[in-house]
Amino acid sequence: MDSSVSTTYRTHPVHVFPWLRVDEGHHALVASLNQMVSEAPDAGLIVIDGFVGLPWDTFISSLQAAFEHDMQLVCWHSTEGCFRTAPEIHALLETTLTMDPVFGRIFHGTLEELWVPEKVAKLQEVLAKREDGSLTILYGFGASLISSAGIRVYVDVPKDQGQKLAAQGIICNVGAAEPESFGEMYKRFYFVDWPMLNRVKRAMLPHMHLFIDGTESESPRFVHGDAFRRALHQLARQPFRVKPWFAPGPWGGQWMKERFGLPPEQPNYAWSFELIAPENGILLGDGKRSLECSFDYLLWAETDAVVGVPVAARFGSYFPLRFDYLDTMSGTNLSCQVHPRVDYIRNEFGEPLTQDETYYIVTNKPGAQVFLGLREDIDIKSFREDAVKARDKGIAFDITKHVHRESSKPHDLFLIPSGTVHCSGADNLVLEISATPYIYTFKIYDYLRKDLSDNLRHVHLEHAFANIDNLRTTKWVQSHLCPHPVLLRSGAGWEEYVIGDIDLLFFSIHRLEFTDQISDQTNGKFHALNLVEGERCEIITEGNAPIELHFAESIIIPASVEQYQLHNRGQGKCKVVKAFVKA
Repeated sequence: MDSSVSTTYRTHPVHVFPWLRVDEGHHALVASLNQMVSEAPDAGLIVIDGFVGLPWDTFISSLQAAFEHDMQLVCWHSTEGCFRTAPEIHALLETTLTMDPVFGRIFHGTLEELWVPEKVAKLQEVLAKREDGSLTILYGFGASLISSAGIRVYVDVPKDQGQKLAAQGIICNVGAAEPESFGEMYKRFYFVDWPMLNRVKRAMLPHMHLFIDGTESESPRFVHGDAFRRALHQLARQPFRVKPWFAPGPWGGQWMKERFGLPPEQPNYAWSFELIAPENGILLGDGKRSLECSFDYLLWAETDAVVGVPVAARFGSYFPLRFDYLDTMSGTNLSCQVHPRVDYIRNEFGEPLTQDETYYIVTNKPGAQVFLGLREDIDIKSFREDAVKARDKGIAFDITKHVHRESSKPHDLFLIPSGTVHCSGADNLVLEISATPYIYTFKIYDYLRKDLSDNLRHVHLEHAFANIDNLRTTKWVQSHLCPHPVLLRSGAGWEEYVIGDIDLLFFSIHRLEFTDQISDQTNGKFHALNLVEGERCEIITEGNAPIELHFAESIIIPASVEQYQLHNRGQGKCKVVKAFVKA
């Protein structure tokens, strides 16, 4: 598709279920809570748990005002008093967060480890002595761990919203006394808060009476738990899109801003979180209102239906593939970088799999390049010396002295197994089709470039040179990492090509090309699709209404959908990239 053609890319894909009632506001929330309490009069207790990113003071003060408006007396208790002091928590997490400014280790502990047991016991004693007929509300991080009784409510906050509030200094990390720099907060989100609270959130899912989207803490939207679980069940049996989001960067381009209708006040957009399970949310609606829940909920509730039994046997409820855009159109080169080997990422960071990647070129400008592997005449010692001089003395160097480069054109695919030095050059729109881990980029050289906060970008030379595969030089790269399409099957007006399949990657990438329509089967494993050429196509599956896929959009065909057909509904040929986990 010509890069000048506009697109109707949808940034907020809502999955509508007419029977799903989405309510809004604290007064409506109070009415729903009172109704549930009246139907279980022996309860008298409401437990409100929530995710990091929620401004608890704002949310609870509005809820208190709504109860007071109804002249209703409520006894309020918070879990905040159960936490250890911020310095004690910092000491507890020291080995997890490490001294590195970017990387830590995944925290496998529990929220209870951040509490003082005596304070928890005292709060539980107070709750046990509440008077009959009175209404008590327990709220805060881990409230559902303090008490399993009563009406159980969970307030979720999308991760992009939480990061936005963190950057503004509005929220803190779990158990922290005050906000820190965004980099420090994000690091703790990723390695501690998110995995720790996800375990609480997952345990609460089957028993949740109300689910609340806390994106707008002063005007939350919510659904009843049974309806929420029903929506997840139905969604897992039809094609679905997650909600993408976008971020600027020092090398970012202008293509996504112009074609996706993104907010123009940003200087550029470097990344899209197109399909990255730990970061994305899903929008559910009733035709009037919608709310967002994290993609995690769908994976926990409907693991086999979404990913398929063979994939679940290997990865559990972990969604192993990601799609994201790297936009350098009218931008600059990405940093010269490498990703960790499997053993390294497990030993150093506690991740289950490593950051194997591929670059699919959706569009670009003439002369664009991709840097991939090392030159045939590489001198690793000289490469490292240049990188150290750049880091320590600010001496620039030309990466082409050490790194191999390939010309790129639309629909080229470059394979980047871990250990391969690489980066996208300027003027490419890359669809990155990769394993799910996404922050383990060991920068070797970043052109002495500063980030958007005017700080010199950090490089990780010890990590990088411990992981570079010195044998991946020009001839090997051209033979193994620059594949040519191989025809797999064809019919009248359609073909399927294998475009990326090597033993070093656990996933395979195919391309479906069709002028009218094409059919495919999931064979019990999910497919991730992206329309890389064409205006739009329609996805037909048994028992579901047709679902449209527009140019540049991604969609998941869950394993529960055994067969599907793609129908071209625009002008010109359609090309759809398909990624799936190999057998």
